[in-house]
Amino acid sequence: MATATEAPASTTAEGPTSHTQNQATPSIYQLMALVMNDVRDVGKNGENTHQNYKFRGVDDFIGALAQPLRDHGVFMMTEIIDFQVSVRGKMNATHMRVAFHFYGPAGDRVTATTLGEASDTADKASNKAMSAALKYALMQTFMIPVDAGSLDDGDRDHPEGRRSPADGYMERLRKPAVWHNVKALEVMHTEAKADGLLGATVYAPGGEEMTLGELIVSRGTTLRREAAEQEERKAKEAADVSKQMAAEHGTPAVHVDPESFQPHPDGQDFANQAALASSREAVAGILSMATSQNLHQAGVLAPDSGKPDVLGAYLERRAAELGSADGEDVVDGFVRRMRNGWKELGPTRMALAEAKEKGLLTTVIPFGDDHLMIKDVLGVRIKALEEQAEKANAGTVA
Repeated sequence: MATATEAPASTTAEGPTSHTQNQATPSIYQLMALVMNDVRDVGKNGENTHQNYKFRGVDDFIGALAQPLRDHGVFMMTEIIDFQVSVRGKMNATHMRVAFHFYGPAGDRVTATTLGEASDTADKASNKAMSAALKYALMQTFMIPVDAGSLDDGDRDHPEGRRSPADGYMERLRKPAVWHNVKALEVMHTEAKADGLLGATVYAPGGEEMTLGELIVSRGTTLRREAAEQEERKAKEAADVSKQMAAEHGTPAVHVDPESFQPHPDGQDFANQAALASSREAVAGILSMATSQNLHQAGVLAPDSGKPDVLGAYLERRAAELGSADGEDVVDGFVRRMRNGWKELGPTRMALAEAKEKGLLTTVIPFGDDHLMIKDVLGVRIKALEEQAEKANAGTVA
């Protein structure tokens, strides 16, 4: 009985297990050598006119080998060893490892194992992957001559193998540090605009087809909405805690002479921090710390009124004040104020100073049919208003 041996290029050979080979019958090795001697070369006979490239199809290799295999009594059986299926946008992708067994009249065989990979929008991905695996199994096992020298030039010339300019952005976008970071998305939007790729077609993680700009903006909007919802939940939780504490222990107002009133130093510090806070989440955090230190009932001078008050009561008012614009977040509130003063130079300059103070200069917002950074929007507007003022002054002097 012949012993299984491993041949080059992932090819193995085994003999029959139930009988001794007839010495008059040629072995599969001898027959495959004869097939290789008879096989003709294969050129790029296929042509894709739509995408303008030529290729060697699996049919060309089958056609080149069909008669030599018949002439020498060799036949082939296919075995799928393993496969994986994944989704690439709207494409179904299949990866598989396939074994092709070549048998001779004596019952011995040679096995060639190759990989196949293909994508399709419907149900043909597995079929294409098997064809790709067969193509290279036949070409490499029988060393079929190909023109132009290189075995892989057909794949290198295939346009589907070329990298899209937007692919680099999609790879960055998939990283958690970018996908879950509004600032990183804003930077990417600016870079993609400079590269002229905001209109490039891409596929969102869910498979939806859209432009790169739409995907970045959509993701940023989702993150801002989720952050606003989280702040709202935390503020509500903090208010609920404060109300519960008030119900259990009471939070009486402070009625004393403002001139003789001495605020609690730590409590006053918390109140001052809340006055400078720009989000309900920050105020909720301050209330949580004050409660943990049993300072929610501490007497303070309320920054909004300048009068003696209870810290917990002031913090509740401050949280409500930040959330008074129907749950808007910091950016939405800023944009609303910016638009209110859009026609006046003074308020617009103040909006620019506020954006700088709150770190919003590079935040990207919708502007007309585009999305621009706040500093660019305000910079252009301030210049326009200054020019209008100069013209008005010149007209008055004349």
